[in-house]
Amino acid sequence: MTGVLVEEEIDRVATQYRESPKLLGLIRAYLGQVEEAIQVACSVPSFFDLDTAVGDQLTLLGKRLGFPRCHCGCVMPPVIGFDCDGAYQGPYTIVGACEGGSLLSCRETGSSTICIDDDDLYRPILKARRYQMLGLYDIDSLNAAAELIWGPTASAHTLGGGVVAVAPGRELTDDEFMLRPIAFRALPIAPGIKAMTSDAAGPIVGFGDGWGGACDGSEILCPIDPHPYDCP
Repeated sequence: MTGVLVEEEIDRVATQYRESPKLLGLIRAYLGQVEEAIQVACSVPSFFDLDTAVGDQLTLLGKRLGFPRCHCGCVMPPVIGFDCDGAYQGPYTIVGACEGGSLLSCRETGSSTICIDDDDLYRPILKARRYQMLGLYDIDSLNAAAELIWGPTASAHTLGGGVVAVAPGRELTDDEFMLRPIAFRALPIAPGIKAMTSDAAGPIVGFGDGWGGACDGSEILCPIDPHPYDCP
C-alpha cells in the first residue's frame, strides 16, 4: 500500500521535530520517491516468471536458460508426393503438385536461421529445457518434458540399445513441424543416447499400462530420425 513505508520512517523522527510540518513534508516527499522506486524494483521479478513472461522478458529468460529464440537449423521445403491418406511417416512435408513443393531430387536444402517468434511455442520449449539443465535424464522426466512441448498426447519410449523415441502423438501444425528438430535440442536426452521420433498421430500400440491396443485405432511406433542438427 502506497505510503506505508513512508509513515513507518516518519514514526522514527525524533519527538522534537514532530511539530515541524515543513520538515515532515520534506521528509515525506523524499521518502515517497524512495518508496516508489522500491515498489517498482519489487515488481520486476513478476515480469520474468516463465509462466507469464512475454516478448523481451521471455527472450531474456531463454538466454539465461541457454536456449535463445534463434537457432541455426536445416530448412526443408515441402516435397511433391503422396502421403497415402496420412500413412506416410518421415521428415518431409508432403504436398500436391500445385502447392509450392519440389521433387525430392530437386529440392534445395541448407542451414538457415530459424527463430521462434511465437511466445506460445517458445515458452513450452523453455520449460522442457529446465529438465535438461538439471540433468534429469530419466524416462519420466523425458516424458514430462515432451508433454510440456506437445501436450498430453506426447510420450517417450525406451527402445533399448541406447535409443529413445519421443512421439508428439498428434498431427503437428506447420510451425510445430518446422520447429520439431529445434525442440529436440531442448529435451532431456543424455549424451550418447540416440533420439528418434514418430509421426504417429495417436496412441502407440504396445503391451501394458500407457499403451494402445492393436484394434482401437492405435498406431505402430515407426521411429524416424528428427535430424536436430543435420539435414536428412
